[in-house]
Amino acid sequence: MKKSISLSGSLFLLTALTACQPTSFDFKFEKQEFTFDFHTELQNKYINAEDYMTTNGIAAGSSSKEQPVPYFINWKGSKANNNKKPKYYIVDVFEEGEHWFTKSGITNPDGFELYNLKLDTFYSYDVTAYYSDSVQFKGNGHLFKTAKKGPRNLYVNNVMNIRDLGGHGIKQGLIYRSGRFNEDEDADGISLLDEQSKDVLLNTLKIKTEIDLRRPGENGNIKASPLGETVSYNHLPMYYGGENVLTYVGERNSFLYDNPARIKEFFELLSDKNNYPIDFHCAIGKDRTGCMAYLIEALCGMEEEYLYRDYLFSNFAKISGICKTEDIDDRYGATLKAYEGETLQEKTYKYLNEVIGVESEKLDAIKDILIEL
Repeated sequence: MKKSISLSGSLFLLTALTACQPTSFDFKFEKQEFTFDFHTELQNKYINAEDYMTTNGIAAGSSSKEQPVPYFINWKGSKANNNKKPKYYIVDVFEEGEHWFTKSGITNPDGFELYNLKLDTFYSYDVTAYYSDSVQFKGNGHLFKTAKKGPRNLYVNNVMNIRDLGGHGIKQGLIYRSGRFNEDEDADGISLLDEQSKDVLLNTLKIKTEIDLRRPGENGNIKASPLGETVSYNHLPMYYGGENVLTYVGERNSFLYDNPARIKEFFELLSDKNNYPIDFHCAIGKDRTGCMAYLIEALCGMEEEYLYRDYLFSNFAKISGICKTEDIDDRYGATLKAYEGETLQEKTYKYLNEVIGVESEKLDAIKDILIEL
């Protein structure tokens, strides 16, 4: 009798385990092309334009047109499990074969928008339909690859002008430029981030360090990151006001600005691999942020054309003005190009080392961290 009970229990356990395993299910996915470009038609008009020195007639900083297009996962299941409708679906997304994230509890199969994809990267996904805790059907997903040309512009609710510096010689997913995460002192430093945007910044972009280039007061007098205690907040106040961000030293509104000293601190933060991923920003991500992005990109040897394209892409954001190549050429670009060296990369390295005072070991560390092999 004892042996009979044991056998019966084993059969029950085997049956239960089998029922819990995903079963073949004929999912019908919307037909998708193998290559997916997350840039809008208007963005691509500039990205592919031979004249990269202007966004004239394409974007003028007057409205928010900088966000990417989402990849739309859409499916329908064939008749299964006695024609009952699933209670919910789960989507598993994979990046280069590695699990990226899971979207749980989808009750409507009309579709799911997939944002913030990397450039030139393979993605795939699976969808599982759950009828009960023990009955589920898994459909084979779709494999696609994203377009090569950047920038990797991102979508984060209420954060303007945000994009990855990576994709054209710099590794993706390490360093981001953006507009502010919170309002200024007139708004009591109130956060612009809702739970959805925090989730993207913390769990998709995985930001560990925030570098805030805004002036005292302009940053809302905050002492910690709006992203929470897991993110290190570094306030490095710099002045722009039409001046050369790279060289400005002076007093404005009873505060003494020393931009070169702040730039030194900035690059010292970049030299520590434990600080990554990093987001740096000013108010709208245009001038002070633009200068720092130019320095990083030049130090990493990115093509000068892309340095201009990245800067001018801010014209797709609502920056209440317009980025012009003169902003670079007449200020920090001119300063760097007049310095010693054969290439812009060499000039930038020497300037940061010999004038700004960043140790060569730290500049080399930054290059090792960021440059895509």
